[in-house]
Amino acid sequence: MAVRGPLATPRLTALARLTDMAESFRCNAPQEPVLYHSGDDFRDLFSLSTLDDMLSFGGRRRPDFRVIRNGVQVPDSRYTRANLMYPGIPDSRKIAHELANGSTIVMQGVQEYHEPLGAFARKLAHDLSRPVHVNAYVTPGGAQGFGSHFDPQDAFIIQVEGSKDWTLREPALARPLAHESWDHLRQRPGWDVARIERAAPWRQLTLRPGDCLWLPRGWVHSARSGQVMSLHLTLSFATWTGHWAALELLARVAEGSAREDLPADLISDPDCAAAVAARIRADLATWFEQVPDAELGEILRAAAMREFPEAPCQVVAGDEVSQEQEFTVHPETVFAAVEREDGLTLHLAGHVVTLPAAAAPVCAAILGRDRFSLKDLHAGHEPALCADVVRLLRDEGIIDGRHA
Repeated sequence: MAVRGPLATPRLTALARLTDMAESFRCNAPQEPVLYHSGDDFRDLFSLSTLDDMLSFGGRRRPDFRVIRNGVQVPDSRYTRANLMYPGIPDSRKIAHELANGSTIVMQGVQEYHEPLGAFARKLAHDLSRPVHVNAYVTPGGAQGFGSHFDPQDAFIIQVEGSKDWTLREPALARPLAHESWDHLRQRPGWDVARIERAAPWRQLTLRPGDCLWLPRGWVHSARSGQVMSLHLTLSFATWTGHWAALELLARVAEGSAREDLPADLISDPDCAAAVAARIRADLATWFEQVPDAELGEILRAAAMREFPEAPCQVVAGDEVSQEQEFTVHPETVFAAVEREDGLTLHLAGHVVTLPAAAAPVCAAILGRDRFSLKDLHAGHEPALCADVVRLLRDEGIIDGRHA
C-alpha cells in the first residue's frame, strides 16, 4: 500500500513561486505560453553579482559557460584562458569585452554547481515529477543572443534583472520529440526557416523582474533585451512521451529476433526486408502480450526516476548524531513510498531504500517537518531506532545537518 501524506506528496512550494495556479498547473500544464506576474524577487536564486563572482572566482571551466554572438558560439579562445592546471577557465576581462560588444553569456546546468538554484530545481522537479535543467542568460542592453527557434522541452523563463522583449509564434512542429531540435530539423529538405520567421507573431510581450513565462515545447520564440542588461533563467523540463516510453520498453526486448543478425539481402531485396519486419513485429507482439502491464509500468517508472539527479549527501558526516544537532529536511528527494508488512520502501532518484516497518512512523514524523533535532523525535518513538533512521536518511541526502 502506498504511503500517503508527507512521505511523498509534493509540497508545491517551488512551483507556487512561479505560478499562482500550482495545483491545476501540476495536473494540467497549459499547452500555450502563459505569462505569470509572480511579484517575486528571484535574486536569491541567481543574480548578476552572483554571475560576476562565479566567473571571477568560482573555479568554473568550459562547458559550464559559453559566449554567444548573433546566434553563433564565439570561439573559446576569445573568452577563456589557461591557468597552471586547467585550460578553458573564464577570462573575466575578455568576457567583459564580449559582453560590451553585444554578446550573450550562457551559464549552463547551473543547478549542478550553485546550491540555491540546485535546491530550487530539486523541489520544482519533485513538484512536477520531471527533472529540471537550468541555464542562465545574460544579454547586454538592446542585444539578441539567439534568433527565432523552438526547443523540444517545456520551460519556465524567469526574468531576474533587466527586461526582455519576447516574440512568440505558433509551433512549426507540434510537440517535437527530444531528437527533433531546431538545428536538426532545419537541415531537412523543405524546412523553410525564413517562412517560419515571416509568420505573424502569436504574441509579443515584455518580461520584467519577477515575471515567469511558461513556454511549452515547440513554440517558436526569440527575445531581445531592453535598454539595460538582462538576466533570465531558463528552467527546462525532461519530456516523457509515448515515443520515449516505447524506446525504453523496446530496450528490454532481448529474445527471439532481437538477438539475430539481419540478412545480407535486407537492402537489396524488398521481400527479404518485409519478411524481417514481419518476424520482428510478431516477436514484439508476443513479448508485449507475455509481460504484464504492471511489470511494463515498473520499467517505465524506474527509467524515469533514473533521470533525476541523486540528492547531494553529507560526505564527512561521521557516525555520531547528537541530541541537539538540527537537521534540514529535503522531502523532495522522496518520489514515492510504499509501506508493507515487512518494511518501508522509499523510491529515490536512481535507487530504492528499504527500512524496517517500525521506521515508517519515524520517517513520517521527520518528513512532515522542515527542521528537527533528534530529541524532537523521542516522544512515542524508541531513541535507538530514531538515531538509526536519522543516520540512514542523512546518508541518503534526505536530511542534511550542514545548513540547518
